[in-house]
Amino acid sequence: MKEEVKKLQQERAKLFSDFYNNKIPERLTVSMSVGSHILAEFGGLNVFETSYDYSKLAEPAKQICKMIYSDTSPVGPAGIISRTPSFYQLLGSQSFVMGNKGFVQHPEVVGMNDDEYPELIADPYAFLLEKVIPRQYQELDATNPVRMLNRMQMAKAALANDTASCMPWFLALQEEHGYYKGAPMGSGGFCEAPYDFIADQLRSFSGISKDIRRHRELLKEACEAVLPLMFRMGLPANPHPEGAVGTPLHMPTFMREKDFMEVWLPTYKKMYENYAALGIRGSAFCEDDWMRYLDNLLELPAGMRLMFEYGDPQTIKDKLGKKFILQGLYPIALIKHGTKEECVYKAKELMDIMMPGGGYIFGFDKGPLTLSDVNLENLAAVAETVRDYGVYDNPGEPFGTPVNSEGFVFDESILNIKSKYFFDWEEFKAKYPHTPDAARANFEKFDKQLFDQYMLMLI
Repeated sequence: MKEEVKKLQQERAKLFSDFYNNKIPERLTVSMSVGSHILAEFGGLNVFETSYDYSKLAEPAKQICKMIYSDTSPVGPAGIISRTPSFYQLLGSQSFVMGNKGFVQHPEVVGMNDDEYPELIADPYAFLLEKVIPRQYQELDATNPVRMLNRMQMAKAALANDTASCMPWFLALQEEHGYYKGAPMGSGGFCEAPYDFIADQLRSFSGISKDIRRHRELLKEACEAVLPLMFRMGLPANPHPEGAVGTPLHMPTFMREKDFMEVWLPTYKKMYENYAALGIRGSAFCEDDWMRYLDNLLELPAGMRLMFEYGDPQTIKDKLGKKFILQGLYPIALIKHGTKEECVYKAKELMDIMMPGGGYIFGFDKGPLTLSDVNLENLAAVAETVRDYGVYDNPGEPFGTPVNSEGFVFDESILNIKSKYFFDWEEFKAKYPHTPDAARANFEKFDKQLFDQYMLMLI
């Protein structure tokens, strides 16, 4: 049995390796995903209790893995991206709040006033730490430093505990089913478009919609100012073709095309051109309907992975398929309401359009949130259809456009971020002259980890 699993794992690893090195694989990869809320409901568990003890999900996770075929694990460990409530509640977050159905949601919040743009531009990192985070996290109140320190340490411990509580069953299922283990450690990252970052946590949707008319030049400067923070946050330590730096794209479909081109796109484009220059793949979830922006997307670096929520598959394939990896567009609502035959037919129809020429990953327009959002039998049928129908007759042939085919040159100034709160090795060395130079890498690594923690609290 172990030999069979090992062989399956090797086959899956080759599928992903071929694909991300621009070789048509034997077949499409299958990546199904079921969140912790669905696992709890499927297992007949209380969704609130499992949100504070993910070890309870071991049995339903095991059953889902038997039920649904996937080349990657259909269940995953908890973490800050999955919004574990303990972390946010201990910090008194007003920007990530648990609702009455057990989901941690992001209400519209304002962390910066419209007259504070100059402060943000002058030292973005300091402004986030001194002004925005204390406004969004009420327990991080500098007037009560002991309580603030206690709550931060408790929140970090809670997050580590939440992750650790599900790792045993997650790793066991990885080995049992021979799932593809993902890109190498440190080869991926996550951040936001600079404009979206300012909108989400600093100015709010309604606030930035006013600012683009009233404070247009300041907003453009602010996008340039936070760009280095976003780039640093997403920068992988170990770039690899199978890894990528992802961004959820929130604001463009609510903007005028002129504003999108002049204010939103320049810093986003610059960010990914610099990633491409380092051989790092970009990845974006184009939320809502991006049909009017398809030609604009062609300005982004080659080899990016673009996931679409809505749109016409044939047009997207024709316009973008040679330059980018495409994903999404299968309506998750059909999995809930359709018959098994309708679901399978739709999957084949989409594959017939998107598979030719390569560069396609089967995916849904959005992930299901609750058990009532999805018929698991239909999901299992679609997974098997993708595996069995999505077979290529020309594996090994090249496809698409590799990362940095354009020959971008890295602009080192994008990492030249000045802030009074970044760790300064020279200053530290002067104070503690006996510290060996070999210790510098560790201190700077700790500083980066702290930076990432703060930034994730705002995304």
